Amino acid sequence: MSSFRLAVDKALAAVPPFSRPTSEAILEIAYLAMAVDEQLHDEEIDAFSVIAASMIGGRAKASSTAYRGSNDKGGPRELDDAALRMWLDRFSGDLDRESIQQRLQAAVSSLGDDRNARLAAYRVACLMAMSDLDAADREFEFDLDLIATLGLTQDEADRIVEEVNAAVAPTEN
Repeated sequence: MSSFRLAVDKALAAVPPFSRPTSEAILEIAYLAMAVDEQLHDEEIDAFSVIAASMIGGRAKASSTAYRGSNDKGGPRELDDAALRMWLDRFSGDLDRESIQQRLQAAVSSLGDDRNARLAAYRVACLMAMSDLDAADREFEFDLDLIATLGLTQDEADRIVEEVNAAVAPTEN
């Protein structure tokens, strides 16, 4: 998991801090990206923990969430078990196609017109999708819906995917 932590740090390095409600909306989108195939794999849960710690602890203002470890910048590395369970329980619920679409619309709507938040939401969803190295049809459909709902151009989406791929790909010696 340590290489994924480094990938998250690299992929989110240029993401600005957001308010707590904006960070929470981005995390709900990440959760939906993870759960859209109706399976939560250990790799995805670990990735969510690292991403949530980065978004809530490292990039948001005024946080009371508990963390384990810290990165070289003093930010949290991952959520502790209780905080992780809290977030997973908060976002769990109906995951049928219609419910996911409604939840996605609501989360994106709460981002308002904040272009940086919309781009960050797509970046975080891409990180989640790449965490288990498995692509299901529902994940592909969700990606298309997410791009449209966020109002991103295909060029913006492609650029983000390339940047996230570069952050996640192992470095060659």
